[in-house]
This record gives sequence, C-alpha cells and structure tokens, in this order.
Amino acid sequence: MTVIIATYDYSAVLRHAVRSVLAQTYTTFELLVVGDACSDDSGEVVASFADPRVEWINREENAGTQAGPNNTGLERAAGKYVAYLGHDDLWHPWHLEALVGAAERTGAGWVHGLVELIGPPGSRRKLLGNLYPGLRPPGRWVPPTSVMHRTDAARELRWRHYEDAEDPPDVDFFDRLQREVGPPVRVPALTSFKFVATWRPNCYRDRPDAEQAALLRRMERDPRFLRREAASLLFHRLSPFHGKLPPPPEKPAGAGRGWLTVHARRVRGLD
Repeated sequence: MTVIIATYDYSAVLRHAVRSVLAQTYTTFELLVVGDACSDDSGEVVASFADPRVEWINREENAGTQAGPNNTGLERAAGKYVAYLGHDDLWHPWHLEALVGAAERTGAGWVHGLVELIGPPGSRRKLLGNLYPGLRPPGRWVPPTSVMHRTDAARELRWRHYEDAEDPPDVDFFDRLQREVGPPVRVPALTSFKFVATWRPNCYRDRPDAEQAALLRRMERDPRFLRREAASLLFHRLSPFHGKLPPPPEKPAGAGRGWLTVHARRVRGLD
C-alpha cells in the first residue's frame, strides 16, 4: 500500500495529516509526502516523525496543482494500491483498513469511502459519498482524500495539469480511471474529513491549523468519535442556526480550460 500526500508550503497542517496516516490500524504502507517545490520547513516536519515508512520527496519544479506531486508519487509507488490524502485533510484510523478490505473482497479497480466536507467555523458540514454502488456519473466530484485505487490501473493514466483538461485534475483523473476499470465501489463508512480550502479564503497565505488540530485530538481521545460526528452532521443539516456553505463559482464568460483551478488558487491565496 502506498499513500501519497501532495503538499505545498503549508507545514502547519501537513504535520496533522501525516499523524493521521501513522495512526492507521492498517500498518503495512509506505507514505510518500511529495512537495511541489516547497520552500518552507515541510521537509523538516516530515523528518521529525522518524518513521521508516515515511519518505519526503520535493519536486524541483512547481506544477501549481496536485497533478504534479501525484504523478511523482505514482512513479515511485511500490504498493499494490494507492490512496491519497490532502495535506490539510485527515483520516480516521480505520480508513485504510476499510478501503483495502473492500478492494480485496470485490476486486474493484478503485474504491472510496464517505467523506465529511467541513466548512469554516459557524458554517454547515456535509456528508459526501453515494451509498449506492455503480452510480457515479462522469463529472461527479469524488474528493481524492476518500479514494484508493490499484496502482497498476492508474500508473499509465497519469494526472493531467489543469490547463490540459476540460475538468479539474481530480475529476478528469477519476473519469478516465472509471472508463479504464469501471465504477468505484463505495464503502459505507465515514473515515475521511476534508477541510475544503476554497471555503477558507487566503488559507495558504495565513496557514491556520487550529481546526485540523482540534479534530485530530477528538479522534485520538474520544472512543465514540464517529457516533458523535454522525450526530453532528445530522444537526448541521437540520439546524437553522448554521450558515450555508459557499455556493460553487459560476464559470465566467469566455473562460477556458483550468478556470476553476485558477479561481481556487486565487481564493486560497496562492495567486
């Protein structure tokens, strides 16, 4: 099993992501943390864990998208499967065990679990991941943080740069993977937690990590964490006291390929 974390100059959250990987109940993995030409202390943060399963790779050229680091990770991957984790996201300790188990039982080329999309404090939360098998239509977003696929099924596909595809790199990659190996198997378990960067303006400039740190502490200390989180998701869905999540951006007139990624980079404070 190979885990890939693509990262760029945001070591504050990276340390929490790595920690959630090292807490997995499925322990037979290599973790490739791939920097997109990072210039901060991300390498030192990764080295501080002193775990032989963890490798730091820093690309010489910045791709400006997860596609570059993910391709570097795919080239180096030695495991039968590849799983992705966003550098500002977290996994529950059962994540890899649940996904590997589903892939081994079904022989599926790729699987994904349920993922909680977490808005900024005061906003709503959302559960993403259709529970019914075989229904992912082309173009439907599945967060990479919730996905695992066979390495041999995807190494030749490669991730495409946002300027080379009609859709964002993750949607484009999973559409092509689905055409290659069929629809994903959905694992009905909430095991991944995504802090959506485009809902947090200038997060790459300000580099906060309090939300990730707090959720990771809860996962580590509360044996009933998943039960409480499910109840919290229901409350957020029904409560009139929580603000709405930001709407998806509208495509500007005359916008070309990669416009959504360019928009996201601007919101996150990268451009």
